[in-house]
Amino acid sequence: MSLRRLLPSLVAAVVASAASHGCGGGEPGASPEAAVRQLIAAARAGDRVAVYNRLGPRTRGRIDEILASSRKSGGTRLLQPEDLVTVGWVPPAWEASSIRELRRQNDSLDAAEVEVASAAGDRQTVVTVREGRRWMVELPLR
Repeated sequence: MSLRRLLPSLVAAVVASAASHGCGGGEPGASPEAAVRQLIAAARAGDRVAVYNRLGPRTRGRIDEILASSRKSGGTRLLQPEDLVTVGWVPPAWEASSIRELRRQNDSLDAAEVEVASAAGDRQTVVTVREGRRWMVELPLR
């Protein structure tokens, strides 16, 4: 098959994939569900910078604390925040088949819980927060 015939099929596949993962033409983080979909899509693509940029302020703050600690210990390599984001090393344990907002936390307009579910019935609750006009994903911290 020639490149000229393959290109339209490839473009259509990429557009369909982006639309199904919620990262089509909409604003980044336009809703809690969109923030989770976009984080999943960025992780699947192996885009550590995009993953980091979709993390909430508490999660980014923790990453910054780890970076500051590593610099104090005399590390020779200057790390960037996205260097601490691990994506694509192992395949996901399950595929998300639905993503829906469960509730706003504490009657707040700036925090929401989102449920990610698989076709097999696996469920994970994800916390999102609004930062300015964008929704961001907060990861559980230890």
